[in-house]
Amino acid sequence: MDSLILASASPRRHDLLSSLGLSFIIEANDGEERQDQVPSAIVELLPAFDLGLANHPTLLAWRKAQAAREVGHSAAILAADTIVVIDSLILGKPRDPAHAYELLRRLAGRWHTVYTGVVVLPTTSDQPLCELAAAQVRLSPLSDAEIWDYIATGEPMDKAGAYGVQGIGGRLVEEVKGSFTTVVGLPLPTTVSLLTQAGMYIPYTVEQAWQRWRATLAKEPLCMQQSKC
Repeated sequence: MDSLILASASPRRHDLLSSLGLSFIIEANDGEERQDQVPSAIVELLPAFDLGLANHPTLLAWRKAQAAREVGHSAAILAADTIVVIDSLILGKPRDPAHAYELLRRLAGRWHTVYTGVVVLPTTSDQPLCELAAAQVRLSPLSDAEIWDYIATGEPMDKAGAYGVQGIGGRLVEEVKGSFTTVVGLPLPTTVSLLTQAGMYIPYTVEQAWQRWRATLAKEPLCMQQSKC
């Protein structure tokens, strides 16, 4: 029987979690879209975040994990949520190609911050384990033609900030400061720490998982060579 549930449909999170050698099942939900009041005990557990409670990535991750728990799952539950921030503005997934162009034009040639909140609901406790990881990313200066060529690949349309650092979008990234896997959507160091605190055995170390995951990529982005897992 699986002892871990990943409350996410993201193939990127699936691949990163798989690199740790864990057995798990996927139970995606739309818990992050809920607007019900958050218990004060949960708010007190959240890491500091300057852009408001409603947009807190760790809170959104908790909503996903809690939604999975409410349907009756007794296994440990892992959830994550990622946002892109520049100029104190949160850049979500693009609504359409024109919106993707707007997001990439804003990011081109500049530094921005990617936050990924991670939550684990242990099997033995009602208290969630919560963390927030952050990484700094600089995109290359981009011409309009380069932006539209990238949008034409279709890759930006389901990515926060309209780019995927582990895919074709990695060619647009000059540098990453911090955990590369934070930008992908599931920071391996944070994930291992929380799952270990929840009492789970992790077959592979963070470094081993990082190398295993890198080996699955068709072509490694140049910016990955400058980054940590």
